Amino acid sequence: MPRRTLTPEEFEYLKSADLGNRLRLFRREIGKLHTYKAFTTVAISARIGIKHQTIISIERGDSKKPAYQLVYKITQDLGLPFEALTDDFYEGPFRSIAIGEFAGNDDNRMKAGEGVERTSVIGAVLYEYRSDNTVRLIHDLRSYKSLDKQEFISALARLISEFQSTVTVEKLYTQPHPVIVASELYNALAIYPQAYPSIPEDAWIKARNELIATYQPKRENEGR
Repeated sequence: MPRRTLTPEEFEYLKSADLGNRLRLFRREIGKLHTYKAFTTVAISARIGIKHQTIISIERGDSKKPAYQLVYKITQDLGLPFEALTDDFYEGPFRSIAIGEFAGNDDNRMKAGEGVERTSVIGAVLYEYRSDNTVRLIHDLRSYKSLDKQEFISALARLISEFQSTVTVEKLYTQPHPVIVASELYNALAIYPQAYPSIPEDAWIKARNELIATYQPKRENEGR
């Protein structure tokens, strides 16, 4: 699908626009780049499995606080970053974004879509970040079973939520929902493989052990 970037004039308009008007502008402009029929409220709702009246309600401003998951589905269908519909995105000077499909080819988008199933184990490396700007590894753990897409996103969202809960109340209100963050990260694995290379487990373990050995403090009797 053809792509173009957001113009400074559109950015200024969107600054003062509400969620519904932002969504309507993006939907119509993306329709001009492709085929308008493919991006009517009816067409979009059919693809993401909701009633088209739901999108109309958002655009009219009748639905003041639609669910994060719903808005996320719409932005994914439009090929927009979720932040493009938020107030925070329009604070400050002009920021350019691409309007249209995901970057990359259609195969990458299909890999990130609902129709592709993959199972994998989720793991986490826990560390202590200290006041002297040093990092101390604490634990390397992983799930005991393979997870499908929804299970993986759910587990990742819970981890993200735990860390988001430590920010101030003011910042907490501006944080994207953990499910949104987790979904975008999961999809990014397929869309941007260069940014998330697959590292052989043996190489990962070796690198970790070498790092620990390099900075491991020596015992008092060593070297005597």
